Amino acid sequence: MSPLPGDAHVAWVDGLPVRLREPHDLTFLARWGRVTAVFDDQDSGNLGFRMSGPDGDRFVKYAGAATVRFAGRIPDAVAALRAAESAYRDLAHPTLIALREGAAVGNGYALVFDWFEGVSLGLQYQQRDRLAHLDAARRAGVVQQLYDFAAAVAGRGWVAVDLYDASLMVDPTTGRLGVCDIDFFRRAPTHNDMGRMWGSARFMAPEEYERGAVLDQVTNVVALGGLAHTLLGDDRTKDRAAWRGSAAQWDVAARALRPERERRWPSVAALALAWRAATQPSQ
Repeated sequence: MSPLPGDAHVAWVDGLPVRLREPHDLTFLARWGRVTAVFDDQDSGNLGFRMSGPDGDRFVKYAGAATVRFAGRIPDAVAALRAAESAYRDLAHPTLIALREGAAVGNGYALVFDWFEGVSLGLQYQQRDRLAHLDAARRAGVVQQLYDFAAAVAGRGWVAVDLYDASLMVDPTTGRLGVCDIDFFRRAPTHNDMGRMWGSARFMAPEEYERGAVLDQVTNVVALGGLAHTLLGDDRTKDRAAWRGSAAQWDVAARALRPERERRWPSVAALALAWRAATQPSQ
């Protein structure tokens, strides 16, 4: 958790502190039950809350408050979360956290999801050790779940933007993957209109730094190759010595990570198919 800035304000909801830059009324949260966990250390302009109510646990993502780490404009954060609702609805999938509703509340907007009980793969959250018991075969299975979801995304005409390790959670008991953040996914065709796109450098393709470049499935395979290292190796170094998977799986991920577009997998579906073939036991 980042330190509190000098001008921070602490609000309280159901006995839990919420760090903000200025006061904000959060009483609207009561419509979904009782707050049992607060996530206020994001740089997206959103606050997150685990809610416990009569219909089970929910996750509420809210934009509209002055969060401690957001450097942008609050109206932009609200507009981005509103726009993200269409992605969650159009890309509904067993691997994606389920959206229950979107609502204009407080001075902003909220998206309400089913709660996913899992371990975040985000390096910054330092939770990966909780998955240490998962063997290479189970980890390869998580990668396959991710690739199958990504193929479905591409098949519906979307491009993944800002896909990185913190977008993923894994149930430590079942090995089930939960994709929990697709807020910046875009409909194809799209291009780089920022220069440096959103995302972690560990998972970004060269074209995600080049204004005007096409962003498409061939771009996305780079992040997906990096995420194979998140589960089976070291996503910081991509070093062969850290790889826990098979040689065939290594080759699949290595092709996904090539800087030259023409040398990568030509589609996410091709990557998913190649991973499945590399993972199946020999007959």
